[in-house]
Amino acid sequence: MFKKYFSAGLLFWIPLAITVWILNMIVDFGDHLLNLLPPSWRLGINFPGFGLILGFCLILATGLVVANILGQKLVHLWESLLDKIPVVRPIYSGVKQIANTLLSQQERSFEKAVLIQFPQSGQWTVGLIVKKVDSNLASLMTDEPMLTVFVPTAPNPTSGYVVMVRASDVKETNISVDEAFKFHVSLGVVPPNLGNSQKVSLEKSTK
Repeated sequence: MFKKYFSAGLLFWIPLAITVWILNMIVDFGDHLLNLLPPSWRLGINFPGFGLILGFCLILATGLVVANILGQKLVHLWESLLDKIPVVRPIYSGVKQIANTLLSQQERSFEKAVLIQFPQSGQWTVGLIVKKVDSNLASLMTDEPMLTVFVPTAPNPTSGYVVMVRASDVKETNISVDEAFKFHVSLGVVPPNLGNSQKVSLEKSTK
């Protein structure tokens, strides 16, 4: 009985404590950004979280600059410079590819979560559709249309496996991309809401 109640208490406090700890680290990091400003620019403002607000404004302003044509050219020049540095190049390019995959709202974004048999027949997992496989490449494997599916690893979903599967072997679900990531991060402890599943529609998933 003691073990039951003690475990219940831990399950309540551990997630809360870790959440508060992470948020506190983020706020402290944001406040340290104020040290980068000249003293005359700080306007005597000093309250917890102000640095975080400053960081948010900085990120937003940077986005406004790099989203236009001139900003994109500057970013291209900057990345060309980083690409010439041996140690920095693989780290920067790898992190950027992960960020593009997770945050992009363009064609590189994950289209939907599906069920596929992986790593072998009879074993199922939740994957994320990336795009339709090029017809020339697909023809080397099968006469059927194929889909590129990303299968995140657990508990680190930023890495994973990229597999090409026949569209007829993919089962569509109503699982959101966020739920799919939670499933892998939690090592399957947090089950996604599967709902009614059916074979994926190419017309919907490969536009």
